[in-house]
Amino acid sequence: MNTPISRTITRALALITMLTCIAGCNVVTPIAYAIHGPEKINPTYTLPEHATTVVFVDDPSSKIAQRRLRYAMADTATSQLLEKRVLTDMLEPRGIIAAATKDSHSKRMSITELGKSVGADIVIYAVVTNFSLSPETGSYIPQASLRVKVIDVAEGKRVWPDTEFGFPLEVQIPQLPGLSPDGNAGQLAIEQQLANRAGLGISQLFYRHEIGETVLNRR
Repeated sequence: MNTPISRTITRALALITMLTCIAGCNVVTPIAYAIHGPEKINPTYTLPEHATTVVFVDDPSSKIAQRRLRYAMADTATSQLLEKRVLTDMLEPRGIIAAATKDSHSKRMSITELGKSVGADIVIYAVVTNFSLSPETGSYIPQASLRVKVIDVAEGKRVWPDTEFGFPLEVQIPQLPGLSPDGNAGQLAIEQQLANRAGLGISQLFYRHEIGETVLNRR
């Protein structure tokens, strides 16, 4: 029945709709935030929760001067994946890094062989392609780039991503123009911070997190 009350409600709803359209995202975004919470970034790949997993950060082109930074990346990723309960069984990354250092140049172990040597079912394999504090002359923007793959040790094959080149991962530490580390100690501290941030970036590929928490560069 088309009563005065129903007509009033209809007019009110129409007015709200019109105002929302006029205001655009300024109205819609807060409403969406209130209903759904902050925007989330979904995982790029879902890891098998109970598989014994190890993170191996490789640097075949010697982009990083010190091995401790590779370990820092792997250790941070491992700790974060356990803390977020993405995985329940992870190996300490020192073992696979140590196994890789025993390789001879004439016979380099495959990622599958390295995984088997430490008893892993899955290897999260990250290759460093860039690790720089000053990518351009006159600039100071510490940034790291890696290519990440997930290797199934038993199957002896890559299960993610589809491309053999791996999934591109980029992180950086925003800096003010002209700001640079003070001396060698300052540079070492920034390198450590960048390595930790890269490790966090590796882990964030595999769990859902808020956009405000991400360290991943989004294009």
